[in-house]
Amino acid sequence: MALRECLETSPSDDEVRALVSSVAPARAAHVVLGASVFVAAHRAIALALSASSRVFVKPSRREPQMTRLLAEAAPELFAIVDEVHPEDGDVVFAYGADETLDAIVHRLPPSVRFEGHGTGLGVVALDASSMGDPELELAANAVVRDVVPFDQRGCLSPRLVLVEGSDIAARLFSARVAQALVEAEQRVPRGRLSAGETAERVRYRDTMQYAGELFGSSRTGWVGLDVTGGPLLVSPVGRNLHVVVTRDARERLASISSWVTAIGIQGPRRFADRVTTAAPFARTSALGFMQRPPFDGPVDKRRTRARRP
Repeated sequence: MALRECLETSPSDDEVRALVSSVAPARAAHVVLGASVFVAAHRAIALALSASSRVFVKPSRREPQMTRLLAEAAPELFAIVDEVHPEDGDVVFAYGADETLDAIVHRLPPSVRFEGHGTGLGVVALDASSMGDPELELAANAVVRDVVPFDQRGCLSPRLVLVEGSDIAARLFSARVAQALVEAEQRVPRGRLSAGETAERVRYRDTMQYAGELFGSSRTGWVGLDVTGGPLLVSPVGRNLHVVVTRDARERLASISSWVTAIGIQGPRRFADRVTTAAPFARTSALGFMQRPPFDGPVDKRRTRARRP
């Protein structure tokens, strides 16, 4: 999704009502933001304002600018702080890696409610059993439209594809994804990767050269293919995808359901219905729309991530 679409799309009245009803009221609300997706600050602060008129936001040190811009656009609506200091009856909304959330929640008194949204990823479920080359190409292009925004750093970004169908169909799909990544690089060049992210991409490339099949390049992104039904791998961020051929996408998805925030689905209704039961708290959408969730509450709807220890 283009940045302009992210910022200019206004939520409907129904979406606003759904967002407000998804949050319990509190004396004050505190927000601890992560750095993975800068536009996530918009939804996170809206959720906090749904809980209380007193909102305190701690932006990420690596990505503070979006919070500052929102504060400039809506002065006095919320306060930017260096640290949060919740009191009895308050709520803390925290976003980031699971380890970060664990550190935050263990410092909070029991009287403070905690809503944590941690590590998550998007998964694509594809029924390729009756797809020809044109349909596979359309699906590949749609998946890449979901991959490009934020270079897969967000929890809605697809990093794993489960393909029900033949090995031949999965190879055609993987090759089409690799080509679509080349075309995407020409339109929207990939952003800078950290040293750690670059190292992860190299490890993934080396793994798939040895244990599977590999498409793409280091410049535009790697597409790894496993036709053996081996252990599931999650591709690293930076426009990479891991494609797995399986007889039962639902079964494979269920094995990682606690990590799945979003599912992009391509296939008949019976396939979609079967897949969605594997991860009942994940958002579902058609391919190409995984990065366009309605403004109806937290992006991450997994209940297990909101519990206190």
